[in-house]
Amino acid sequence: MSGLLEISGLTVAFGRRGARPVLDGVELSVGEGEIVGVIGETGSGKTTLARATVGLVAPRSGRVVFDGREVSGLRGRALRAFRRSGRMSYAFQDPLRALDPELTVRRAVAEPLAVAGQLDDAGSAARVDEALTTVGLDPARLGDRLPGAVSGGQRQRVLLARAIVTRPRLLIADEPVSALDASNRNRVLRLLDRLRTEHRMAVVVISHDLSSLAGIADRVAVLYRGRVVEQGPVREVFSHPLHPYTALLTASAPSVRAEKGPGAAALRPSAEPPAWTAREGCVFGHRCPFVIDSCRTAPAPAPVGQGRFAACHRVPRWRELVAQAAAPAAAQRPPELMAATGETREEAGR
Repeated sequence: MSGLLEISGLTVAFGRRGARPVLDGVELSVGEGEIVGVIGETGSGKTTLARATVGLVAPRSGRVVFDGREVSGLRGRALRAFRRSGRMSYAFQDPLRALDPELTVRRAVAEPLAVAGQLDDAGSAARVDEALTTVGLDPARLGDRLPGAVSGGQRQRVLLARAIVTRPRLLIADEPVSALDASNRNRVLRLLDRLRTEHRMAVVVISHDLSSLAGIADRVAVLYRGRVVEQGPVREVFSHPLHPYTALLTASAPSVRAEKGPGAAALRPSAEPPAWTAREGCVFGHRCPFVIDSCRTAPAPAPVGQGRFAACHRVPRWRELVAQAAAPAAAQRPPELMAATGETREEAGR
């Protein structure tokens, strides 16, 4: 079954010909009313993926199909018409930079409607009030303020109000909670969940904060150096990662790491890096402790169980190696320490 958004083989490169792609053969599907997270460290290509999806960056190859129509090849008048439709919306990463400091909150939220030109002044004003109310802001109290006169959490919600004022079918939110405190972060996450449940809006959340996604996302795609190395249901990916890079991410986030999952120490890179260059083979090869000669050939994402994919030659062997390495260390724990924790030697060696 095809999704509302289908990305296949998406490749983006900047600079001179022959430069390493920023995105390399990305595959992603998003269904109606679904929240999909895209995670990865800084520089992995998350924002480039978002910008290429909405047409702000031209891909070198690949396809972006939205609601049955290919949009990655749109140019000129056709691209402008698609953007004006407001059916796909993008909430930029930094609200302080994305919002015009000279426009009031009300005028900033109304901008997409002015570009579309489909509503009169009264209809536009009503739609702006609706969007601000949806994100939990009082139009009468905040509508005439400038972005610099509202709090960081309110600015983030103004940005989301502007993104949903056209009633899009797909919202791409780039780091929507990265600069917020805990209370505002939870408020924005609840809002994204409400948009999905009440409006059947599909949402792509780009984030490096795994704990934020764990509570709202249905599925997650893990991006590393421009390639999707793993994707699947968010709970399964976080509790039982198939790719060593995903395991490293979850080991660095105690709030989502499985109780018996591998720790960061077990995922340290090999003392002897592979003989080939970093531009060859598996993108994670030079940081992977389980790299072997076959990793010189870049692995393609392959299905592993129901709804899960991983691009790794060593699935599931690398997890067995972690367990084998942990067993001798656990067996050497002092008996008095084991007695204090109530742990048997058999349990320690698991």
